[in-house]
Amino acid sequence: MTRDPGLPRGAGDRDGARHAVGLFAFVLLATSVAVPTVVGLLAVELEGDLGLDDARLGLVVSAFWAVTAVTAPLAGRWVDHRGWRLGALWGALTTATGLVLAVALVDTWTELLAVLALAGVGYAFASPTSNIVVMSLVAPGRQASVLGLKQTAPPLLMAAAGAVLPALAHARGWRTATATVLVLPVAALLLGSRLPRPRPPAASAVGASGLRTPGERRRARRALAPLVVAAGLGTFSVATLTGFAVVTLVAAGHGPVVAAGVVSVGSLVAVVARVAAGRFLDGRPASDVRPLLAVMGAAAVALLLVALGSYGLGRAPGPGPWQVLVVVGVVISLVAAWTWPALLLIGVVRGSEGAGAASGLIQLGSGIGSAVGPAVFGLLSSVGGRGWAWATMGVLTVVAASLVRRPPSPRPPGGGPTS
Repeated sequence: MTRDPGLPRGAGDRDGARHAVGLFAFVLLATSVAVPTVVGLLAVELEGDLGLDDARLGLVVSAFWAVTAVTAPLAGRWVDHRGWRLGALWGALTTATGLVLAVALVDTWTELLAVLALAGVGYAFASPTSNIVVMSLVAPGRQASVLGLKQTAPPLLMAAAGAVLPALAHARGWRTATATVLVLPVAALLLGSRLPRPRPPAASAVGASGLRTPGERRRARRALAPLVVAAGLGTFSVATLTGFAVVTLVAAGHGPVVAAGVVSVGSLVAVVARVAAGRFLDGRPASDVRPLLAVMGAAAVALLLVALGSYGLGRAPGPGPWQVLVVVGVVISLVAAWTWPALLLIGVVRGSEGAGAASGLIQLGSGIGSAVGPAVFGLLSSVGGRGWAWATMGVLTVVAASLVRRPPSPRPPGGGPTS
């Protein structure tokens, strides 16, 4: 993909310009996940005020990802054609509207579900836009680094908001705590307004996605289909770790505080891994999937370690090697399983002509995986035990690796511009 025509010559190579673009993309992605993050962190307060229970909370969060899965492919293509400024505007304003509605009007869990569904539309616009702006305004040799840094936004938002919002909600109520998060869409709009304004693209035979005909665009989507499935399988594991890592560690004999500490350490290491992986990928071609496969292999082995340890503890409870296996497996899983979907997204965005359309398709798989993954894990756990459920997550990661063993070929065989 070529650099945005509105960027002055050479500006994309300057550190200041790159940092400004990276900060905007980071804040925009954090904005896009603000609403479900708040709901997860303030679930205790929401349960008491809105009549939520575990089943209803699951439906509320699933609504966000289900709407994202449906709308992201269309939103990504729309942003490719209309430009990242409009994508950022719609994404930030939709998220801000959801937050305002939650603060001012939500009194039942069904109304909260509607707000999460609306926020899913905001994510569908904002997430592809955060990829498009990086690919448009950052020099090719630094794009993977900036994308990797951008992908740390969700876990860092969870860590920062988790340190502030629950205490604020306890003192002032969940509505006040939610209102403070409005700073994110406001910051995204302000940061975006300071970036170069693109000029309208010159008319040409090539569409906004870089593909010349509808047939070529269909072939590009078919080429990405295995990676869409892989992304869904990846978020199976990510969503499962988010929901079940702590309870698995507690079941292994650790206290809740220790279990939460283990998860926090793993999450912070995952942030570092995403940044380091982005910098590493800058020195490699977009078609090289070997680093991605290596991380996927580590994730599969780690999930199987959790499964083996959980199975062993079911037969011989108490301190010992099985308990160590669970801890080691959870930590490595948090790092590897939270890193490889980000690497997959970076590879797809770098190797595709239309960053918005491609990342929108990846979000289709990710949204479905996030919506159904925890429910499937819970069903498997209650039927066959937690060890078998974790083993299934490991096997699904191996299946995902088989789908990305060859690089995608989204560009049309007959031409189309290349970066």
